[in-house]
Amino acid sequence: MSKYDVNKFKNVTVALNTPFDKNGDVDLEATRAVVNYFCNKGIKQMYVCGSTGEGFLLDTEERKAVTETVVKEAAGRMNIIVHVGCPDTRHSAELAKHAEAVGADATSAVPCVYYHMGEESVYQHWTKITEAADLPFFIYNIPQLTGFNLSMGLFGRMLENERVAGVKCSSDPAQDILRFKLAGGKDFIVFNGPDEQFIAGRLMGADAGIGGTYGAMPELYLKMDELVNRGEWEKAREVQNLVTPLIYRLCSFPSMHGAVKGIISLDGCPMGDPRLPFLPVALDDPKLVELYHDIRKAVEDTKDL
Repeated sequence: MSKYDVNKFKNVTVALNTPFDKNGDVDLEATRAVVNYFCNKGIKQMYVCGSTGEGFLLDTEERKAVTETVVKEAAGRMNIIVHVGCPDTRHSAELAKHAEAVGADATSAVPCVYYHMGEESVYQHWTKITEAADLPFFIYNIPQLTGFNLSMGLFGRMLENERVAGVKCSSDPAQDILRFKLAGGKDFIVFNGPDEQFIAGRLMGADAGIGGTYGAMPELYLKMDELVNRGEWEKAREVQNLVTPLIYRLCSFPSMHGAVKGIISLDGCPMGDPRLPFLPVALDDPKLVELYHDIRKAVEDTKDL
Protein backbone atom coordinates (compact mmCIF):
# COMPACT_ATOMS: atom_id res chain seq x y z
CA MET A 1 0.00 0.00 0.00
CA SER A 2 1.23 3.49 -0.83
CA LYS A 3 2.71 5.50 2.01
CA TYR A 4 1.42 8.76 0.54
CA ASP A 5 -1.85 10.63 1.02
CA VAL A 6 -3.17 10.45 -2.53
CA ASN A 7 -6.36 12.47 -2.04
CA LYS A 8 -4.78 15.63 -3.40
CA PHE A 9 -4.42 13.96 -6.81
CA LYS A 10 -8.18 13.53 -7.37
CA ASN A 11 -8.34 16.26 -10.00
CA VAL A 12 -9.00 16.89 -13.65
CA THR A 13 -5.46 16.59 -14.97
CA VAL A 14 -4.43 18.33 -18.18
CA ALA A 15 -1.81 16.43 -20.14
CA LEU A 16 0.29 19.45 -21.05
CA ASN A 17 1.34 20.06 -24.65
CA THR A 18 4.94 21.24 -24.89
CA PRO A 19 5.20 24.58 -26.73
CA PHE A 20 7.82 25.03 -29.45
CA ASP A 21 9.12 28.16 -31.13
CA LYS A 22 9.42 28.80 -34.88
CA ASN A 23 12.75 26.95 -34.98
CA GLY A 24 11.27 23.85 -33.34
CA ASP A 25 13.01 24.46 -30.02
CA VAL A 26 11.23 24.21 -26.67
CA ASP A 27 9.72 27.61 -25.89
CA LEU A 28 10.08 28.11 -22.15
CA GLU A 29 8.43 31.52 -22.17
CA ALA A 30 5.37 30.02 -23.85
CA THR A 31 5.55 27.17 -21.33
CA ARG A 32 5.27 29.66 -18.48
CA ALA A 33 2.34 31.32 -20.25
CA VAL A 34 0.42 28.09 -20.75
CA VAL A 35 0.84 27.15 -17.08
CA ASN A 36 -0.87 30.41 -16.16
CA TYR A 37 -3.47 29.90 -18.89
CA PHE A 38 -4.58 26.63 -17.30
CA CYS A 39 -4.36 28.03 -13.77
CA ASN A 40 -6.77 30.75 -14.86
CA LYS A 41 -9.08 28.08 -16.30
CA GLY A 42 -9.31 26.44 -12.88
CA ILE A 43 -7.03 23.45 -13.53
CA LYS A 44 -5.36 22.13 -10.38
CA GLN A 45 -3.14 19.41 -11.84
CA MET A 46 -1.00 18.81 -14.92
CA TYR A 47 0.82 15.84 -16.41
CA VAL A 48 4.08 16.94 -18.03
CA CYS A 49 6.25 15.37 -20.76
CA GLY A 50 3.91 12.47 -21.45
CA SER A 51 2.43 11.30 -24.74
CA THR A 52 0.60 14.59 -25.27
CA GLY A 53 3.66 16.54 -24.20
CA GLU A 54 5.74 14.87 -26.93
CA GLY A 55 8.02 13.59 -24.19
CA PHE A 56 9.57 10.93 -26.39
CA LEU A 57 10.47 13.60 -28.96
CA LEU A 58 12.41 15.63 -26.36
CA ASP A 59 15.94 14.93 -25.22
CA THR A 60 16.78 14.55 -21.54
CA GLU A 61 17.88 18.16 -21.03
CA GLU A 62 14.76 19.48 -22.76
CA ARG A 63 12.57 17.37 -20.51
CA LYS A 64 14.38 18.66 -17.45
CA ALA A 65 13.96 22.25 -18.63
CA VAL A 66 10.22 21.82 -19.24
CA THR A 67 9.73 20.15 -15.86
CA GLU A 68 11.66 22.80 -13.96
CA THR A 69 9.88 25.64 -15.77
CA VAL A 70 6.42 24.20 -15.15
CA VAL A 71 7.05 23.46 -11.47
CA LYS A 72 8.53 26.90 -10.85
CA GLU A 73 5.73 28.74 -12.66
CA ALA A 74 2.99 26.69 -11.02
CA ALA A 75 4.46 27.71 -7.66
CA GLY A 76 2.22 25.42 -5.65
CA ARG A 77 -0.99 26.41 -7.44
CA MET A 78 -1.11 23.02 -9.19
CA ASN A 79 0.07 19.49 -8.60
CA ILE A 80 2.66 18.58 -11.21
CA ILE A 81 3.01 14.93 -12.25
CA VAL A 82 6.10 14.37 -14.40
CA HIS A 83 6.23 11.55 -16.92
CA VAL A 84 9.80 10.28 -16.76
CA GLY A 85 9.54 7.18 -18.96
CA CYS A 86 12.35 6.69 -21.48
CA PRO A 87 13.37 3.77 -23.68
CA ASP A 88 15.95 2.89 -21.02
CA THR A 89 15.76 2.66 -17.24
CA ARG A 90 18.87 4.73 -16.52
CA HIS A 91 17.55 7.93 -18.08
CA SER A 92 14.08 7.34 -16.63
CA ALA A 93 15.59 7.17 -13.13
CA GLU A 94 17.66 10.27 -13.84
CA LEU A 95 14.52 12.21 -14.78
CA ALA A 96 12.71 10.94 -11.68
CA LYS A 97 15.54 12.14 -9.47
CA HIS A 98 15.47 15.51 -11.21
CA ALA A 99 11.69 15.80 -10.78
CA GLU A 100 12.05 15.37 -7.03
CA ALA A 101 14.93 17.85 -6.87
CA VAL A 102 12.94 20.64 -8.56
CA GLY A 103 9.81 20.09 -6.47
CA ALA A 104 7.43 18.05 -8.62
CA ASP A 105 4.58 16.30 -6.82
CA ALA A 106 4.77 12.87 -8.45
CA THR A 107 6.31 10.85 -11.26
CA SER A 108 4.86 8.45 -13.82
CA ALA A 109 6.18 6.21 -16.57
CA VAL A 110 5.19 3.86 -19.34
CA PRO A 111 7.09 0.58 -19.74
CA CYS A 112 10.12 0.55 -22.00
CA VAL A 113 9.07 1.50 -25.53
CA TYR A 114 10.07 0.04 -28.90
CA TYR A 115 11.53 -3.15 -27.40
CA HIS A 116 8.78 -5.51 -26.28
CA MET A 117 9.87 -6.47 -22.79
CA GLY A 118 8.51 -9.17 -20.50
CA GLU A 119 6.91 -8.59 -17.13
CA GLU A 120 10.10 -9.03 -15.12
CA SER A 121 11.87 -6.39 -17.22
CA VAL A 122 8.98 -3.94 -16.78
CA TYR A 123 8.85 -4.70 -13.04
CA GLN A 124 12.54 -3.87 -12.64
CA HIS A 125 12.19 -0.79 -14.87
CA TRP A 126 9.37 0.69 -12.80
CA THR A 127 10.99 -0.34 -9.51
CA LYS A 128 14.27 1.40 -10.35
CA ILE A 129 12.32 4.57 -11.18
CA THR A 130 10.56 4.49 -7.81
CA GLU A 131 13.88 3.97 -6.04
CA ALA A 132 15.30 7.12 -7.66
CA ALA A 133 12.82 9.54 -6.08
CA ASP A 134 10.79 9.62 -2.88
CA LEU A 135 7.65 10.69 -4.71
CA PRO A 136 4.30 9.06 -5.48
CA PHE A 137 4.64 7.02 -8.67
CA PHE A 138 1.79 6.46 -11.12
CA ILE A 139 2.03 3.50 -13.48
CA TYR A 140 1.05 4.48 -17.03
CA ASN A 141 -0.72 1.66 -18.87
CA ILE A 142 -1.29 2.46 -22.54
CA PRO A 143 -0.94 -0.84 -24.41
CA GLN A 144 -2.12 0.53 -27.74
CA LEU A 145 1.12 2.56 -27.93
CA THR A 146 3.61 0.50 -25.91
CA GLY A 147 2.52 -3.01 -26.88
CA PHE A 148 2.56 -3.95 -23.18
CA ASN A 149 -0.65 -4.47 -21.21
CA LEU A 150 -0.40 -4.39 -17.42
CA SER A 151 -1.52 -7.76 -16.07
CA MET A 152 -3.18 -8.19 -12.70
CA GLY A 153 -0.23 -10.34 -11.65
CA LEU A 154 2.33 -7.61 -12.29
CA PHE A 155 -0.05 -5.03 -10.87
CA GLY A 156 -0.20 -7.02 -7.64
CA ARG A 157 3.59 -7.04 -7.41
CA MET A 158 3.75 -3.29 -7.98
CA LEU A 159 1.18 -2.71 -5.22
CA GLU A 160 3.73 -4.08 -2.74
CA ASN A 161 5.89 -1.03 -3.47
CA GLU A 162 4.93 1.74 -1.04
CA ARG A 163 5.86 4.44 -3.54
CA VAL A 164 3.35 3.18 -6.13
CA ALA A 165 0.35 5.45 -5.58
CA GLY A 166 -1.83 4.80 -8.60
CA VAL A 167 -2.24 3.96 -12.26
CA LYS A 168 -3.18 5.93 -15.34
CA CYS A 169 -5.37 3.45 -17.17
CA SER A 170 -5.49 4.27 -20.88
CA SER A 171 -6.39 0.78 -22.09
CA ASP A 172 -9.69 0.70 -23.94
CA PRO A 173 -11.87 -1.56 -21.77
CA ALA A 174 -13.56 0.40 -18.98
CA GLN A 175 -13.54 -2.80 -16.95
CA ASP A 176 -9.77 -2.47 -16.54
CA ILE A 177 -10.41 0.60 -14.38
CA LEU A 178 -12.71 -1.43 -12.15
CA ARG A 179 -10.19 -4.25 -11.79
CA PHE A 180 -7.35 -1.89 -10.87
CA LYS A 181 -9.54 0.02 -8.41
CA LEU A 182 -10.80 -3.12 -6.69
CA ALA A 183 -7.24 -4.40 -6.33
CA GLY A 184 -5.74 -1.06 -5.30
CA GLY A 185 -8.41 0.00 -2.83
CA LYS A 186 -9.67 3.37 -1.66
CA ASP A 187 -6.20 4.76 -0.91
CA PHE A 188 -4.97 4.08 -4.46
CA ILE A 189 -5.63 6.47 -7.35
CA VAL A 190 -6.93 5.25 -10.70
CA PHE A 191 -6.91 7.83 -13.49
CA ASN A 192 -9.23 7.40 -16.46
CA GLY A 193 -7.15 7.63 -19.63
CA PRO A 194 -9.54 7.43 -22.61
CA ASP A 195 -11.10 10.90 -22.87
CA GLU A 196 -14.05 9.56 -24.88
CA GLN A 197 -15.20 7.58 -21.84
CA PHE A 198 -14.53 10.00 -18.97
CA ILE A 199 -17.97 9.40 -17.46
CA ALA A 200 -17.81 5.63 -17.99
CA GLY A 201 -14.38 5.53 -16.36
CA ARG A 202 -15.59 7.47 -13.35
CA LEU A 203 -18.63 5.21 -13.05
CA MET A 204 -16.33 2.17 -13.06
CA GLY A 205 -14.27 3.59 -10.20
CA ALA A 206 -11.75 6.06 -11.60
CA ASP A 207 -10.93 8.76 -9.06
CA ALA A 208 -9.95 11.33 -11.67
CA GLY A 209 -8.74 11.61 -15.25
CA ILE A 210 -5.69 12.56 -17.28
CA GLY A 211 -6.22 13.36 -20.93
CA GLY A 212 -4.70 14.72 -24.09
CA THR A 213 -7.83 16.60 -25.19
CA TYR A 214 -8.44 18.26 -21.81
CA GLY A 215 -6.24 21.15 -22.91
CA ALA A 216 -8.56 22.01 -25.80
CA MET A 217 -11.67 22.17 -23.60
CA PRO A 218 -10.70 22.17 -19.90
CA GLU A 219 -13.96 23.78 -18.85
CA LEU A 220 -15.98 20.83 -20.17
CA TYR A 221 -13.92 18.27 -18.27
CA LEU A 222 -14.11 20.39 -15.13
CA LYS A 223 -17.89 20.53 -15.58
CA MET A 224 -18.15 16.74 -15.97
CA ASP A 225 -16.00 16.26 -12.88
CA GLU A 226 -18.16 18.70 -10.92
CA LEU A 227 -21.37 16.94 -11.95
CA VAL A 228 -19.97 13.48 -11.15
CA ASN A 229 -18.86 14.67 -7.73
CA ARG A 230 -22.38 16.02 -7.14
CA GLY A 231 -23.86 12.69 -8.21
CA GLU A 232 -25.65 14.26 -11.18
CA TRP A 233 -24.79 11.52 -13.65
CA GLU A 234 -27.44 12.34 -16.23
CA LYS A 235 -26.21 15.92 -16.55
CA ALA A 236 -22.64 14.64 -16.70
CA ARG A 237 -23.65 12.35 -19.55
CA GLU A 238 -25.13 15.35 -21.39
CA VAL A 239 -21.73 17.02 -21.30
CA GLN A 240 -19.97 13.82 -22.38
CA ASN A 241 -22.39 13.67 -25.33
CA LEU A 242 -20.97 17.04 -26.42
CA VAL A 243 -17.35 16.24 -25.63
CA THR A 244 -16.94 12.92 -27.44
CA PRO A 245 -17.89 14.22 -30.93
CA LEU A 246 -15.51 17.15 -30.35
CA ILE A 247 -12.75 14.64 -29.59
CA TYR A 248 -13.43 12.80 -32.84
CA ARG A 249 -13.14 16.08 -34.70
CA LEU A 250 -9.80 16.84 -33.01
CA CYS A 251 -8.60 13.43 -34.15
CA SER A 252 -9.63 14.11 -37.75
CA PHE A 253 -6.76 16.56 -38.34
CA PRO A 254 -3.29 15.55 -39.60
CA SER A 255 -2.28 15.24 -35.93
CA MET A 256 -4.25 15.62 -32.73
CA HIS A 257 -1.20 17.28 -31.19
CA GLY A 258 -1.35 20.00 -33.84
CA ALA A 259 -5.11 20.39 -33.46
CA VAL A 260 -5.05 20.74 -29.65
CA LYS A 261 -2.17 23.20 -29.84
CA GLY A 262 -4.13 25.11 -32.47
CA ILE A 263 -7.24 25.33 -30.28
CA ILE A 264 -5.20 26.62 -27.33
CA SER A 265 -3.47 29.12 -29.61
CA LEU A 266 -6.81 30.37 -30.98
CA ASP A 267 -7.89 30.87 -27.37
CA GLY A 268 -5.09 33.36 -26.86
CA CYS A 269 -2.15 31.24 -25.69
CA PRO A 270 0.34 30.61 -28.56
CA MET A 271 1.74 27.06 -28.54
CA GLY A 272 3.60 26.74 -31.84
CA ASP A 273 3.56 23.60 -33.96
CA PRO A 274 4.25 20.07 -32.74
CA ARG A 275 7.64 18.56 -33.42
CA LEU A 276 7.97 16.34 -36.47
CA PRO A 277 6.97 13.65 -37.22
CA PHE A 278 3.72 15.04 -35.73
CA LEU A 279 2.18 17.26 -38.40
CA PRO A 280 1.13 20.88 -37.81
CA VAL A 281 -2.37 22.27 -38.22
CA ALA A 282 -2.72 25.78 -39.63
CA LEU A 283 -4.47 28.24 -37.33
CA ASP A 284 -6.47 29.57 -40.26
CA ASP A 285 -7.74 26.12 -41.23
CA PRO A 286 -11.52 26.68 -41.49
CA LYS A 287 -12.25 23.32 -39.85
CA LEU A 288 -10.06 24.22 -36.88
CA VAL A 289 -11.64 27.66 -36.50
CA GLU A 290 -15.11 26.12 -36.68
CA LEU A 291 -14.16 23.53 -34.07
CA TYR A 292 -12.79 26.22 -31.78
CA HIS A 293 -16.06 28.15 -31.93
CA ASP A 294 -18.08 24.98 -31.36
CA ILE A 295 -16.01 24.21 -28.25
CA ARG A 296 -16.58 27.72 -26.89
CA LYS A 297 -20.33 27.36 -27.55
CA ALA A 298 -20.40 24.02 -25.68
CA VAL A 299 -18.64 25.66 -22.75
CA GLU A 300 -21.19 28.45 -22.70
CA ASP A 301 -24.15 26.10 -23.08
CA THR A 302 -23.09 23.92 -20.12
CA LYS A 303 -21.77 26.47 -17.65
CA ASP A 304 -25.03 26.61 -15.65
CA LEU A 305 -25.60 22.84 -15.40
